[in-house]
Amino acid sequence: MSTRVLASVLLALATVLVTGCAGQSTTDHPPVVHRPLLAHLLDNDVVAPRAPPPSISEPAQFRQGYIRVRPYWKWDGHDFVAVPGEWIKERADFRYSDAHWEQHGDGWHFRPAVWYSL
Repeated sequence: MSTRVLASVLLALATVLVTGCAGQSTTDHPPVVHRPLLAHLLDNDVVAPRAPPPSISEPAQFRQGYIRVRPYWKWDGHDFVAVPGEWIKERADFRYSDAHWEQHGDGWHFRPAVWYSL
């Protein structure tokens, strides 16, 4: 069974299972969206053949109510491109994790930034 067929079947199954839970929120918190276990199969996992350049350093000062998103390197299919840092508003009861690269056997995989529910 091909990877695309397997990913499509898993996505359809997850949609059916999640649909039964819709509308049952009991809190005032914004909805928490988790990436599926096999998300890299569903959303075109970005894999670079070589390591990204060293981390980009930018001076940042404290800013009340905001989090500093660190700059990172994006792979454009041929080379790494610098993405500047920015300020984003804090979210109560959530923790922010910056975008980063992870080394695996087939290259360097990009992991986008996410918010984690506490």
